Amino acid sequence: MVNEEIIGLVYAVAALFSFGLSPLFYKIGMKNNLHVLEANTIRSWGALALLTPILIIYRVSPCIPWELVMFVIFSALAGPIIGDTFFLFSIKKVGASVATPLVSTYSLMVAIMSVMLFGEKLTVLNILGGFLILSSVWLVYLERRNLGDESILGLIACLGAALGYALSIISMNYLLNSEVDPVAIIYLRTLLVGIMLTLLTKVLNLNINFLSKNRGTLVILSIGGFFGIGFGVIMMLNAITYLGAGKASFIASASPVVSTSLAITLLREKFRVRIVLAAILVFIGATMLK
Repeated sequence: MVNEEIIGLVYAVAALFSFGLSPLFYKIGMKNNLHVLEANTIRSWGALALLTPILIIYRVSPCIPWELVMFVIFSALAGPIIGDTFFLFSIKKVGASVATPLVSTYSLMVAIMSVMLFGEKLTVLNILGGFLILSSVWLVYLERRNLGDESILGLIACLGAALGYALSIISMNYLLNSEVDPVAIIYLRTLLVGIMLTLLTKVLNLNINFLSKNRGTLVILSIGGFFGIGFGVIMMLNAITYLGAGKASFIASASPVVSTSLAITLLREKFRVRIVLAAILVFIGATMLK
């Protein structure tokens, strides 16, 4: 029989690479000057379509207790809608290699919120980890002059995305303590995100006609969404089940290093010493916060 810790490690590594790969797909998918809300809507429905076979194979019902629905709605608003819209905007402005480490500062925000809302205690190691993450933000800020005229907007969007993710994670903590299947939680959340984004684009008169979009764009954004807000999150929740939040988050926190390395290697984004160092500092700092 396979050791439970090994199963948990497999899930955690799958989450790591899913989170690391998704920004690359977003960067490629938005090359056709898509509005970020259009890209997010396409990504959400595409991810839902790719998640459906998993739901069918595992015979999971996408229904959860009514008392948990509000947490799913808030998580959807804060993470995939607000957080990811800012994230997609930041990738468009400053690139995946720069945006990913800065957005990953959400781990510091989660730690601060946990202290304020739940009375959790901070250790010296936690404080040092927070200092390293703040140092990474400063390194990215120092690079702003080499990123283009609109880099400040992109960097601010990164921090907006980080705040959205932090709020989403805080709300997801309640869902993790329930016995609802992770696939059901993420499938329902993705469905709600698709519906809310579609309504929002209608209100803003952004006419999203999937048939008029480039087929390659639809596929690339759908795959990115599948890894970023679907499969990756399911793997992470399963990893937490086997390893606990600390160990699982420790492994997944290396995703900025993966994203930055792949963006430089595969997307030919410029190698920047400060950005690579920032990604490493975020990883080290995040592990010290666990």
